[in-house]
Amino acid sequence: LAITVNQMLDRIQTLVNGIKEMSDNIAHDLKSPITRIRGMSEVTLTTGASLNDYENTAASTIEECDRLLDMINTMLFISKTEAGVGQLDRKEMDIGAVVRDACDLFQSATEEKKLKIVCHADSSSKIYGDMRLIQRMIANLLDNAIKYTPPDGVVDISVQADSDQQVEVIVKDTGIGISKEDLPHVFERFHRCDPSRSQSGTGLGLSFARTVARAHNGDITTKSTPGKGSKFTVTLPGIVY
Repeated sequence: LAITVNQMLDRIQTLVNGIKEMSDNIAHDLKSPITRIRGMSEVTLTTGASLNDYENTAASTIEECDRLLDMINTMLFISKTEAGVGQLDRKEMDIGAVVRDACDLFQSATEEKKLKIVCHADSSSKIYGDMRLIQRMIANLLDNAIKYTPPDGVVDISVQADSDQQVEVIVKDTGIGISKEDLPHVFERFHRCDPSRSQSGTGLGLSFARTVARAHNGDITTKSTPGKGSKFTVTLPGIVY
């Protein structure tokens, strides 16, 4: 009984620490866009000389509000799904086709950054999944790979099925990699591996990806070598005919 109580207290302490850390992160990430909105509005009110100035400020304010809403909606989705109250619109889908569409979508982004994107998703691998969520999960992984891969690098995404009827979506890059200290925390909400936060983002992309994978009875793992690149593997149950 004493061992059980001590384990319970340790678990409670871990949860309390997690809540405090998340609250600190939320406060930081919400403060930045709100500060930008206020700053833009204040500058326009004090120096705006034309209707065009006010229109530009209104447009920028809408963009910042959209980012805030996206962050909040993502947080709510992760919380609801982890609590088991989220509902998925599961349908039979070809995960290979989804990956090929994602590669086409990100082609211009890779060309702009002088990267090469390689897609190995010719085979037809079927799963039961929520198309919208699976698309966003893959988009998040590709966006991360492109963001942290320097010019002339390579982003490789492939789809393969194993003998256990599992489908794997593998995203590899030749980017900056992830340190050993950060690697265990990359799927935590609001965790940012970039200490200076020089790259844009909310720190929710990988957490969202893991939530989607687990909601589909799958999971996501990662391997990384600093300075050489990272590899993210999403494993999902395939359809057995």
